[in-house]
Amino acid sequence: MRSIFIIATCALLSTGAWAQVVFNSVSVRTRNGQIHSYAIDRVDSITFDTVRSVQANKWYHMLENPGIADYLRDFEYDPSDYSYHRLFDYRGEPYLDKRQDWPYGVTLGDTTYYNLIPGRTYTLQSLENGVLTPITIHTLGQLRMIRAEGIDNVRDLGGWPTSSGKHIRYGLLYRGVEMNTAYSPVPDYAQSAHCLTEKDRRILREDLGIRAELDLRKYEENPSKGYSALGRDIVYANYNINYGEISSAENQAMLLSCFRFIAEQIGAGRPTYIHCIWGADRTGLLCMLLEGLLGISQSNLDKDYELTSFTGNTRYRNETSYQSVLKKIVAMDGRTLQEKFRNCWKGFGATDEELDKFIEMMTE
Repeated sequence: MRSIFIIATCALLSTGAWAQVVFNSVSVRTRNGQIHSYAIDRVDSITFDTVRSVQANKWYHMLENPGIADYLRDFEYDPSDYSYHRLFDYRGEPYLDKRQDWPYGVTLGDTTYYNLIPGRTYTLQSLENGVLTPITIHTLGQLRMIRAEGIDNVRDLGGWPTSSGKHIRYGLLYRGVEMNTAYSPVPDYAQSAHCLTEKDRRILREDLGIRAELDLRKYEENPSKGYSALGRDIVYANYNINYGEISSAENQAMLLSCFRFIAEQIGAGRPTYIHCIWGADRTGLLCMLLEGLLGISQSNLDKDYELTSFTGNTRYRNETSYQSVLKKIVAMDGRTLQEKFRNCWKGFGATDEELDKFIEMMTE
């Protein structure tokens, strides 16, 4: 991965065709006059020395780091074969980085912009000769990973394509690890990734606009005991679910309560953060049930579950707890996978009206 320091006009075409496809490389002229081409998803961040270097042409920037970008688009998992996974092809060399769950940033002058939304046009400010000048950046990718210093495995549920040809909306639901830990078995190396910093708090509250928290931990696992680590003004709910099964009446009732809490918050315009301790098992189960209802393919359900592995806290699609639940849903009545998930939620007690409203709010 490289950081490119651009001092001349980028050799990018500005025709409409470039606006419609994700291209593979960018050519830049370096200080010594030589021209180099780089794969766009191998560029760590871009520093613009002059406004001219991006004003003359539209600038496109990939937000996904290369391991995740390749993992998402290189292959589809076979839904009939859970004897394998392909994580190790994309986690580690040549993709090894300190924090593989972090997105790439766009650097203008001495400012780096993180946590941008893929597929958007941003007007950013660059300081040149003491004057702030707007620069247009077009962001690429699908998955919106969130960069936070003290917590990891944070990502927007938005961006995933659905079977209806739509996408899950960005900026409504986020999943991640706990934001404050009282759980002693968390190893020392992970403590820094389970404790919200003041900077993180500003990112989640101000940049992401999170106004509700769904905590899936046990009561004794939460040192706050009844309110959000983001602040007492955040709408908070705590439902401890069992991530290994969906058959018991108790767990079904808990899952239904989670669904109704999320639907209420999204309907009220309050983006919601979902988490347990690791943001992997309990969080993974609930997010899989929600994404399946929204029409995500089985391969992408597997991939979203496995994305936790890019933090180093490995989860596989063929793990017993995940696979057993998914098998039960696949065996349910329904012509499509989405219908099967819908029938699963109806079995928990959700109504057609509730499910239709949630799908409408969450997709575009």
